[in-house]
Amino acid sequence: MQKKDVKFHIIKNTIPLFEKSIGNFCNVLEKPYWSSDESGGQPRYKNPNSGHFQLLMAVKIVSTFNAILCLYEKGYIQEIGALLRIIEECIAKILCIEEAHAKKGLNSEQAKIINEYFEYDIRSSKDIFRDKWFANMTKVFASQARYLTENSTNKDSYTAQQYAQAIYDSYTGYIHGFYPQVMELYDYNISSFKLNGITDDPKDKGMIEAISSSIVRSLNVFAQISIRFGFPVLKDELIKNRDIFIKSEAYSG
Repeated sequence: MQKKDVKFHIIKNTIPLFEKSIGNFCNVLEKPYWSSDESGGQPRYKNPNSGHFQLLMAVKIVSTFNAILCLYEKGYIQEIGALLRIIEECIAKILCIEEAHAKKGLNSEQAKIINEYFEYDIRSSKDIFRDKWFANMTKVFASQARYLTENSTNKDSYTAQQYAQAIYDSYTGYIHGFYPQVMELYDYNISSFKLNGITDDPKDKGMIEAISSSIVRSLNVFAQISIRFGFPVLKDELIKNRDIFIKSEAYSG
């Protein structure tokens, strides 16, 4: 087995714990009901709160990791870059609200993020043309910065915030199709763009490292919210798995 395949296997083995966490979080929150509409209906929460917001961001993280694993096997490295930005944004939003829980209350900006998130709904095609929801990402990144490293009490918060923004911005080119990112798909040896994945891409190593970093940050975040959802044993399991993962070949090899 090649080294990159070993790393991929280690990363893949972290996913069941994330999925287990989602199941536990769902069990302590109000369940969705079926909201009927002209399209037949949609699952919605009757009284969504900050806990539901964090749950949905966590759900998006795990679903996106599963998509990343499928894309990696097919060589779609560029598309993984786009998905990693989704994960980083979800992490940032979870931590923005986690700060409010630590302080026992939402400030006006955090409350606005939650309220607008659940107010924005798409039931039919006409809803697409309504004003869209945009979170206050400056506030979100300021909250995320303190949690980027294993030491969540980073004294140099400005540098940490810059780092948080850099992580997010580093994937922007893959989202918007910036010139250098799209040109990565060109194979000079065959004078053509590779449109069906690149299994021998030298960027494999860098992307595995990026995925591994997001795994560690996600384990940290899931551990944080496990405490508030009332799962101290799960929190310890997440931290233990994070420490094992950090020492593994996928992260440090």
